[in-house]
Amino acid sequence: MRPLGLALALTLAVTCAPVPAHAVTTQEHASVDRGKARVKWSRIDVPEGKDAARLSALLRKLLDKAVKQTDFGDVRAMTASARIVELRAAKDGDVLRVTCSLSGKLEGGRGARSKISLGGDPNRAAELETEVLTMVANGLVTRLAEMARAQAEREKKAAD
Repeated sequence: MRPLGLALALTLAVTCAPVPAHAVTTQEHASVDRGKARVKWSRIDVPEGKDAARLSALLRKLLDKAVKQTDFGDVRAMTASARIVELRAAKDGDVLRVTCSLSGKLEGGRGARSKISLGGDPNRAAELETEVLTMVANGLVTRLAEMARAQAEREKKAAD
């Protein structure tokens, strides 16, 4: 069989394959309650410097976006804080390595930390910084949500 014929046959096989009976359709998936919570950020600390205001606004935006995408279970509202522990960029040859460590804490609860180091094109430093901050924000919010769900579960068991 020729390569084009093989590609066509595989495409038809995949697109014509039956869908399992238990598959969730997009419409059904949209109605599933993902446990949205309202998170009030009591503090967002960034390193001092000329970019502190821009960095603070960007981090707040990324944290809020991560909250919207995260399942908080039965938790509907919580207060948390976040702090950039480390943010540095180092050029090594033709690669820019951006490292970021972000810590956060639930009010009255434990803390969490997210850290990542990513390399990329030095000419796209701003994009690389945003990508790294997005990753650590998503990681931190996911861990905070996990801790909030566990705390809510403990409180629910104690009340029963």
